[in-house]
Amino acid sequence: MAKRYSREEVIARLKGTLKAGKPIIIAGAGDGFIAKLEEKGGVDIIGVYNSGWFRHYGVGSLGGLLPMGDTNRMVVELAYEVLPRVKEAIVIAGVCAQDPRTIWDAYLDDLLRMGFSGVMNFPTVGLIDANSKFRKNLEESGFGFDKEAAVLKMAHDKGIFTIGYCFTPEEARMIAKAGVDILACHVGLTAGGLIGATTVTSIEESIKITNELINAAKEVRPEMDFFPITHGGPMEDPESTAKVLAGTEAVGYLGASSVERTPVEKAVVQICQEYKAMPVNIPGWLKL
Repeated sequence: MAKRYSREEVIARLKGTLKAGKPIIIAGAGDGFIAKLEEKGGVDIIGVYNSGWFRHYGVGSLGGLLPMGDTNRMVVELAYEVLPRVKEAIVIAGVCAQDPRTIWDAYLDDLLRMGFSGVMNFPTVGLIDANSKFRKNLEESGFGFDKEAAVLKMAHDKGIFTIGYCFTPEEARMIAKAGVDILACHVGLTAGGLIGATTVTSIEESIKITNELINAAKEVRPEMDFFPITHGGPMEDPESTAKVLAGTEAVGYLGASSVERTPVEKAVVQICQEYKAMPVNIPGWLKL
C-alpha cells in the first residue's frame, strides 16, 4: 500500500534525488500495473489523474478536458487500483479545480486519508489557448485558471505538497503565489505514438517557454524555494527531454504519455510482430 508522506518528507526526498545528481521524474499512471512498473523503474512521484484513465482506453490525453467523466470522483476510483500496488513511491492526485460539486476542504482530507501525498492541477484550463474566445468565456464564467491557483493555495495552506502546471508567465506567477512546491512548465501536448499530438513546439521553443515560465515564477519567489520541471511538446523520450533540461533551469520532467503510453505501444507492437514471425510446422492432416 502506498505510504502517505508529509510535505516536508516529500521535499526532503526530492532534494535527496537532486543531491545524488539525478533529475526529479514524475510519471502518470492510469492503472495499478503501470504504477507498479513505474515504481520499479525508480520514478520519484506517480500522478493519478483522469487523462491516465483515458489513455488506457486508447483515447488522447485531451479526453481529460472534455465532458466524458466525473474527474474528481474518477481519481478516487483510480486510487483503489493504484495505491494498493505502490510501496515507496510518492503518489499525488490530479484534481479539477473548476468542479462546482466538490467540497474542497473535505475532498482534500479524503485524498490524504486514502494515501495520496499531494495534489496537482489537472485537468487544467491552461491547455486551452489563453487568448481564445472559449478560454476568455471560461474565465468570465467562473471556470478560469484562478480556480486552480486557489485550490493549490488551499492545499498548500493545509500543509499538502503541491504541483502546479502553468502555460504562460501570468499563470506561473499565479501558482508561484499559491506556494506550489513544484512548478511544472507545460509546453503543450506531448508528441509521439499512435494518438500523440503532431502540432507541437520545437526543442528550441520548449527551452524558451520553460525558461520564461521559471523566470516569471522567480519574480514572485526570488528565493527559488520550489522545484522547476518541464513537460510536453517534443519531449517524448529521454533524448529529447535531456536537450530541454540542458538548456533550462528545470531540474526534472513530468512524463505521462511518454511513460505510460508510447513505450507500451512500441513494446506490444514489437512483441506481436516477433510472435507472428515465428516459423510453424503445418501438419499434413490439417486441411487448409
